[in-house]
Amino acid sequence: MIAAVFTFGREDLIPNMFHNIVSDLNAKFPTQLTTFKFYLDRHIEVDGDHHGHLALQMVSELCGNDPVKWEEAKEYSIKSLEMRKQLWDGVYDEMKKHQLV
Repeated sequence: MIAAVFTFGREDLIPNMFHNIVSDLNAKFPTQLTTFKFYLDRHIEVDGDHHGHLALQMVSELCGNDPVKWEEAKEYSIKSLEMRKQLWDGVYDEMKKHQLV
């Protein structure tokens, strides 16, 4: 369950999220963040390609051909994503309350 939550709630999700953030920053500051953008793009690439693949392999090895384990992996992954959304919705609400967004 922990491996699945880690894989589907972070390794499979975060690289795309950061790619969008980096693209937005680059659009706002096209000449000021060139080196930093290169660093972040490279980090996202390594994280997404290498770590993501290894994480998926880890879950596959742990769950094997056991449909019960796969169902548990799915349930806990969905729950962790719901909790992550709840956390960030709360952060956003607080930022709005203090007029930070």
